Amino acid sequence: MHKSKRLAKALVAVSVTLTLVLSGCGSSNTASKDSGSSAGTITIGAPVAATGSLANEGKLVHDGYTLWQNVVNKQGGLLVDGKRYKVNINFQDDQSVATNSASLTEKMYTQDNIRLFLSPYASGNIFSATTVAEKHKVPMISGGGGAKSIFTRDYKYVFSAYPYSGAYLGSVLDLLKTQGVKTLAFLHADDVFSKEADQGGEEYAKSHGFDIVYSAQYPSNASDLTSQLTQIAQKAPDALIGTGHFQEAVLLVKEAKQMNVNFKSIAFTVGPTMPSFAKTLGKDAEGILGASLWTPDLPYKDDVFGTSKDYAALYKQTFGVDPDYHSAMASAAAELMGLAIQKAGSQDPQKVRDALAGLGTVHLFDGDFTIESNGSISGLKLPVIQIQDGKAVTVWPGSFSQSFKDFPLPAWNKR
Repeated sequence: MHKSKRLAKALVAVSVTLTLVLSGCGSSNTASKDSGSSAGTITIGAPVAATGSLANEGKLVHDGYTLWQNVVNKQGGLLVDGKRYKVNINFQDDQSVATNSASLTEKMYTQDNIRLFLSPYASGNIFSATTVAEKHKVPMISGGGGAKSIFTRDYKYVFSAYPYSGAYLGSVLDLLKTQGVKTLAFLHADDVFSKEADQGGEEYAKSHGFDIVYSAQYPSNASDLTSQLTQIAQKAPDALIGTGHFQEAVLLVKEAKQMNVNFKSIAFTVGPTMPSFAKTLGKDAEGILGASLWTPDLPYKDDVFGTSKDYAALYKQTFGVDPDYHSAMASAAAELMGLAIQKAGSQDPQKVRDALAGLGTVHLFDGDFTIESNGSISGLKLPVIQIQDGKAVTVWPGSFSQSFKDFPLPAWNKR
């Protein structure tokens, strides 16, 4: 009797062990049976900077992707061919280095068996990573940059939630035009995004009657821009337009104050939209403009996040800070991936790629836009923000212009 009981217990233990082993089999991006109501897990690779010079922006992209993952999983997962699949985003740190973005994408494909990808942050890193995605014929969606050069290689597996970098400054210049600004100084970093944003901004400025009195390039991650500011001060432009990244925008403000170089207006493509910009600079950030791709004030909504305000509230509840456009655009890119998987009824990379190409015009919490034949987007309306009382406030397009203030900017010693 005792022997039979022991035998029964042993058989149960073996059965449980086999069940656990079998449930763990299969690749990370195939539908394996999970506990609960989920039919399995879909894994998406994301080689996003957690360290290095792009860590600030990389953190925002990471959190944007993560928020989408959390919301989808809380809703029960993606509905794919009648079954619910949980989402797992596999993050790996590219250390802000473009070659690492490529090697990590290669590793996730060959070693981790991942077949769907969200991009790193920064156009140069995306350019590098997407060469690997294209080689292996697996889709990658850009949630961290929109350099036009990414989309001029006749690639078929690269898509985006970002507009072209060259379009970033149009709204800023429209706003400055209404304030009578006539002369501009442009200063840009030498990375792919910054050069394209500057080129697009300068072309727009010339075609809209501005006089560009200074234009120069500096090395990305520069630690000293005083020589450029000295030359700019001699030209005495109405406004300074900086196209670079967070660290460089902060550096320009600090050094302009130290040198007492004043402007009627200052605008950056990256920096002011990020909560850490005003936190780092304090009162010196007040009145500075930022070219943005999204704000919580925009009148859009979707079925995943609700309205733009709903998205902002959920983001702050989750991460303890207000979101900026980096996070929102990353979430939109992830949402595009989810839409394509559901439309394809599969996580097969070719079917997902074809679904992405066929999405047409989409309506998300960050706005309405159209997927073009080369994977880029068009039609997204871009707002402008201004730092006011330590917060990013929407001051453009026209319906928000009544919120614009601090023009001309007070001198540094009067702030």
